[in-house]
Amino acid sequence: MTPPLVLLGSGYTLTRLAVAEARAGRDVLAATRDSARRRELERAGARVTSLEDALTRTAGAHCVVSVPPDAGLDASIAQALARQPPSRLVYLSSTGVYGAARGHVDEDTPVEPSSPTALGRIEAESRYLPLGAVVLRIAGIYGPERSTLSRLQAGAVRLPEGGGGRISRIHVDDLVEAIRVVLQRGEPGAIYCVADDRPASQGETVSWLCQRLGLPLPPKVPLESLHESLRGDRAVSNARLKALGWRPRHPDYVSGFTALLEAEGRGGGPAPLTLRRLRPDDAETFWALRLRGLREQPESFGASFEEDQALPMETVRARLGGGSQVVLGAFAGERLVGVAGLRREERRKLAHKALVWGMYVMPEFRSRGIGRRLLTALIEEGRKMEGVERLLLVVVAGNASAQALYRGLGFRTYGVEPAALKIGGAYIDEELMCLPL
Repeated sequence: MTPPLVLLGSGYTLTRLAVAEARAGRDVLAATRDSARRRELERAGARVTSLEDALTRTAGAHCVVSVPPDAGLDASIAQALARQPPSRLVYLSSTGVYGAARGHVDEDTPVEPSSPTALGRIEAESRYLPLGAVVLRIAGIYGPERSTLSRLQAGAVRLPEGGGGRISRIHVDDLVEAIRVVLQRGEPGAIYCVADDRPASQGETVSWLCQRLGLPLPPKVPLESLHESLRGDRAVSNARLKALGWRPRHPDYVSGFTALLEAEGRGGGPAPLTLRRLRPDDAETFWALRLRGLREQPESFGASFEEDQALPMETVRARLGGGSQVVLGAFAGERLVGVAGLRREERRKLAHKALVWGMYVMPEFRSRGIGRRLLTALIEEGRKMEGVERLLLVVVAGNASAQALYRGLGFRTYGVEPAALKIGGAYIDEELMCLPL
């Protein structure tokens, strides 16, 4: 008969273990103070209790301890376990015990209490190892709702200058399986490092995610400004754990993050980018993006947010339905992320010209070539307009990236209008550009 499983400190990892084991029919007793986790555990069939009560029920059970050292409870927990000895005991520690160690790291690498956190883990290990505990020294844990992916989506990621050193990681599901393996086959009093097969720098993983999601890279900051866990350069070995028969389902971050993206319904990568002509029924979506551009970058437009905000929607729809102009939209999936317009001059003496206007791409979708695609498509639209011989546009003087784009597509400067715009008390010069068709 399988012994009951007693979990002391059912946080992110042990809740996943408890839910899986309880659903498989095992008797699981989980200690937690988190009300949300309590509900999740109880729905799965686990019994939830206090830490004090759980410590009276460990005799003969399989027990996993995941109470953080800063709770100050390790001494009392170890004493209680000595009175009610479990048949198997696992303590979840951290590779943080290796401090500033760099390069190859394994179970024989000397620990280094370089921080209070590392010292607390080392002292906790020394309390549980004499009880026959198997100690797991765990690399950075990631998984659903707890990963670089979720922090990237929240805008909370900063890249170290130079990309940073190698960091070892472990997907939470592989960690859960590692706990199962050592509960069954781990050597009492032994230490096992838990990490995937491929350490990688923060720069590498974030760049991969941004490319997959179609997002711009986060800002770069000095390495020393980041958390200590992101400043090292080490590769944690999992060879001893593999000798027990454990194998990671996600051997590297590519496999692990792909699984997370698939769970969110985005396994195919970023939403496909498409361009099409906007129609009158796109008016509200188009105008919301237009107003965002006017509000966030007023110096880039001759129009003002206050004036355009007051325009009736019938006027906006007319712009999208008129025969003398075309407005193109760039869509990431179903989301409008960029726009650009081309308006032909209607008066007879000016009808050989068309004006590029209103070009705007959401900042979070820049550096993906969207502006170039929009402008290239507008040039083709201009060539379709009967009698149009040249395209005109204006750009803020000094906007180097926009000027480079326009020149790359054949536009040439023919003049500069000083003080073309006045915003508040500031004057802005505009560069005048032309493309012969």
